[in-house]
Amino acid sequence: MNRTTGRRAGFLALPILCLLSVLSGTAAGETQAIYGALTPASETLRACTLPEMTPGKVLLETDCRYTEPVVISSDNILLDCRGGTITGMHRRGITIRPGLKNITIRDCRLDDTGGILIEGQTPSDDAAARDEARANSSQGVVLDHLTITKSYMTGVFVDHYVVGATIRNSIVADGHHVGIYLEHGSQKNVVSGNLIRNNGLFTNKGIRRIGPTRREGLSVDGSAYNLIENNIFDSNAFGGIFHYKNCWEFHTTNPESRPRLQGSDGNVIRGNVFRNMDIGIWVASRQARDLVMWDCGDKSPYDSPVSLAPMMGDRPWGQSDTFLGYHFNPELIAGFVDKNALSPRWPFPMELHLYEDFAEDNTYQDNCFENLVTGIRIEDDGNTVRDNLFVGDFEYLYLGSPFRAKMLNRPIEGTVIEGNKNASPSSRSFLQNSFLADDEHKDTVIVQPDAGSSVPAPDTCKTGQT
Repeated sequence: MNRTTGRRAGFLALPILCLLSVLSGTAAGETQAIYGALTPASETLRACTLPEMTPGKVLLETDCRYTEPVVISSDNILLDCRGGTITGMHRRGITIRPGLKNITIRDCRLDDTGGILIEGQTPSDDAAARDEARANSSQGVVLDHLTITKSYMTGVFVDHYVVGATIRNSIVADGHHVGIYLEHGSQKNVVSGNLIRNNGLFTNKGIRRIGPTRREGLSVDGSAYNLIENNIFDSNAFGGIFHYKNCWEFHTTNPESRPRLQGSDGNVIRGNVFRNMDIGIWVASRQARDLVMWDCGDKSPYDSPVSLAPMMGDRPWGQSDTFLGYHFNPELIAGFVDKNALSPRWPFPMELHLYEDFAEDNTYQDNCFENLVTGIRIEDDGNTVRDNLFVGDFEYLYLGSPFRAKMLNRPIEGTVIEGNKNASPSSRSFLQNSFLADDEHKDTVIVQPDAGSSVPAPDTCKTGQT
């Protein structure tokens, strides 16, 4: 079918040489990728003092446990941990100061720390200052073959206005918060060949997150033109990759809060595997979520608060709506349910504080999705979903945004959906297993096979690096 449509129907227990065989489904004869620290871990660790971080090659010892934070503040440093362990601190394990050149961190283990910070610059809120901050960003920062586990903060935080950092061949797992975070204003970073697994289930204080408070493997928060390829996103609490521009949150209580002036735009996401989560990729993930608790500084285009009543009528619901901002699960708001609401009953509040979200012109290509509730959920314009593979029966694609379409008269525009394949046990086509909401998208280009054309089912997504 080829059509254009305006409708949408124990400590360091992780193996040091962590092969993809730790995940189910590595095909026979397939190259197994090595993620994380390369040097085998020592069975016992002794307490050691960090060497001085001076230009040149700085070596750590394999059998050492370092409990001081590493701070890189000079150019031209290669820190080779040789499998050594940085651990046991409620602050960043490694910080790379802004404006540096040629920094490489490799073969390290970080366990029970605040993760790694690639520090950025904080410009004034004008275009020239923002461009200058990017021009003065650190250059040639590479994080390679790291094992980052049990971070109480983000595993790797790429700070605002950082340009061109590379995170590759690493494990980011079992963290309380987001695995990897690309902060607002940053651009042209590379996240390649990583295993990002089981992050986002607890707060920094160890309290279990529920419902929409859970976090994702990779946040792209007002960060643009990044390349995210050949990673595995597995069993993160809420999903794999979330694109959004936050609403200038906590602007009255956090003096470091700044307005987000760039959307999560122009990113390329290709060759990744998404499995064992609610959502693989969510595009404009805050387009229709209640942000009343976020103290947003952005001006809302809605006459907030927005009543839920108009959304409780005849609109069909996609699978992901059951745990997101429309078709509520009572678990999401501490079990308080409006007993007078229509079935299925809606929890308090019966109103939402909505803000527009921005994630345009991204490309999702040659990825594989399995064992999810929703593969890709799209709530902004100009995005392309091409040549992906969906294994199993679930909601492959969700296209729509009910509040924006209905209340702002702005359906999602210009989505391209082409050449996607699926392996459906029930022989359903890609479109039959997708939810394209009526009257919530327009100028959508669909070039997909007809029903009955699903491909022969593989056992699972391939998991080797390419």
